[in-house]
Amino acid sequence: MKNFFINNWKNIVLGILGVIFIYLLIKVLTPAPDMSELNKYKLEQIDIRTEEIKKLQNSLRDSINLYQIRIGEIDDKISKIKTSRTEINNYYSIKEKEIKTADKKKIDSLLRNRYNY
Repeated sequence: MKNFFINNWKNIVLGILGVIFIYLLIKVLTPAPDMSELNKYKLEQIDIRTEEIKKLQNSLRDSINLYQIRIGEIDDKISKIKTSRTEINNYYSIKEKEIKTADKKKIDSLLRNRYNY
């Protein structure tokens, strides 16, 4: 038996390498099996979650746009308040100048008109 291995070692090694080559060739050329049901279920769940996230993003985007519109309205109101405040300040500064230059009768009439007494 020892003599058989010594004399035919090249053929034995080539046969083993041939079997390994054929096995690898078959392994490479056979198509991969379809995904398992578990993997399909996981992918479906991921798709569902991404759709939910997209819907959430759209609703958040709409909310942000609504808040930006409201902020613009509030800014307009603030600017109108500032304008009216300066008008009121101008009114009172004019009245102050009138009172400084007015006599007692005029001051009395201004106060009566203002406080209705």
